[in-house]
Amino acid sequence: MLFMALADVSAQGGSGVYVGGHIRRERPNTVTKLKNSGFTYVILFNVNVEEDGTLTTDGETICRDGEYVFANEQPHYVEDVKALKTWPTGIERIEICIGGWGNQSYDRIRDLINQEGIGQSSILYRNFKALKDAIPEIDAVNNDDEHCYDVSTAVKFHVMMRQLGYKTTVAPYMNKTFWENLVTQVNQSRPGACDLVMIQCYDGGANNNPSDWHLGGLPLHAGRTNYQTDMNTSVSQMETWRDNCDVTGGFVWVYNDETWNLNQWASAMNRVFPSREVDNPVITFYSDNSFRGYAVELPEGTFCTGELSAYGIADKDIASFKMLPGYQLTAYANPDLTGSSNTWTDEEAARMGAWGNRISSLKIEKLETPTSIQVSNTRSEDADSYNLQGMKVVNESSGTSHIRVMKGRKVVVR
Repeated sequence: MLFMALADVSAQGGSGVYVGGHIRRERPNTVTKLKNSGFTYVILFNVNVEEDGTLTTDGETICRDGEYVFANEQPHYVEDVKALKTWPTGIERIEICIGGWGNQSYDRIRDLINQEGIGQSSILYRNFKALKDAIPEIDAVNNDDEHCYDVSTAVKFHVMMRQLGYKTTVAPYMNKTFWENLVTQVNQSRPGACDLVMIQCYDGGANNNPSDWHLGGLPLHAGRTNYQTDMNTSVSQMETWRDNCDVTGGFVWVYNDETWNLNQWASAMNRVFPSREVDNPVITFYSDNSFRGYAVELPEGTFCTGELSAYGIADKDIASFKMLPGYQLTAYANPDLTGSSNTWTDEEAARMGAWGNRISSLKIEKLETPTSIQVSNTRSEDADSYNLQGMKVVNESSGTSHIRVMKGRKVVVR
């Protein structure tokens, strides 16, 4: 049995996924699947920088001349990206990726910075400001430079991006010296601006050892592709990286089709790299009957499908539980605390009957403390009393009795 106690974990854990143009082509289903996936961060691939500083993606214009114009071609894009971080969801961070194999964006950024600098009048500043103003939910820019490797202008670019409100993550697969210099110089200029290294361990970086890529003391996440191997093999590799390479999180390239199950991948990765602390667990869920399978602890609260996966529980994967006394569990068939439901106050259930492997969201709450109401009686002999077993007892000396309400039942006691 694999037991995942999610206490005292680092906020630097978690799971991420690169997201291609599929998110726009197949909306809104792709947006819903990402929200329910349990990935704690997403990287939107990608934003291209053209020679004149225009920002584009898949041949469509995002920002031009300091204005956000993507709505002309993608009228739902702003609302879709905002929705990724709007409950019900497990996503906590959104990044945009610049770069990739064959992408010349950083060559153009180099040339534009050498020509105009990074001041407020520069086209790069104006266009990235327009994007930030349109979608302030974008937290960071993911640097996937695979061609240019010009340290001086890259540092200036990311300093400018921090001024605009974007943090930086880096996604190297080679040229370690460049990345070391970039991370060090950016954070010397703007402490904390670069906050994560994401080493590619696939395609051109398939032979990378994550242990070699600890840069600037930053948290290190390591990535694989969803098509590189089967899911279990990839997750097993991530466990090895966690145990032997000081890797604190993982990511997957790339959500651009429906050939894989995002929720299964994310929940398994989150069991390897927990990112959410449970200081006061009140219930433990198990994926199999009789308290077997993987186990995850949760605190009091409400949890949608994406949040359950962020803690490590896959959708419809709860088969048994153990709960502290004094709490109540309510389970729902839909991802957002709606649909058919069932409630348990039992301290454990080795089998959950019809609800086994059916739960998509749930609520854990403390039962109300029994309350007492004092009632004055002028004649003590009229005040019948009952013990908690329902038996009548004699009240001989007191002119006062109490009504105790317990779990919806009224019981009169001395």
